[in-house]
Amino acid sequence: MNSTAHSLRHMKAFRTVAVVLTALALALGLTACGGSPRVEGTYTGSAGTTMLVLKDDGSALYSQQKRTGLETGAGTWSVDDDVLSVSVDSLSYEIFANTDRFDGTLLFESDDSSWNAEIYTLQE
Repeated sequence: MNSTAHSLRHMKAFRTVAVVLTALALALGLTACGGSPRVEGTYTGSAGTTMLVLKDDGSALYSQQKRTGLETGAGTWSVDDDVLSVSVDSLSYEIFANTDRFDGTLLFESDDSSWNAEIYTLQE
């Protein structure tokens, strides 16, 4: 084999490796940037009477201090398309918050008129 053919084969192999490595780097970069933020933790509501705990296993705990005492509930949470949904047994409806610009606070809303929109802040 002459040196020109060897050089062309070497160059082609190098280009193939470079393309594969570039594709891998792009895929890893997109994976790191995409996806939902980690929202697990303990949150307190801005009204000062509510607390929400989102556990790593998808379970949720909710409590609200009322005049008649502490009301508590347990349930689940999930994130789908940047929407965090929480369902607990002490609420007869689901609450949800947008997570696309998560900064440690979540504005929880509901389609049920008995829920007052409230900002929940992640406690550290």
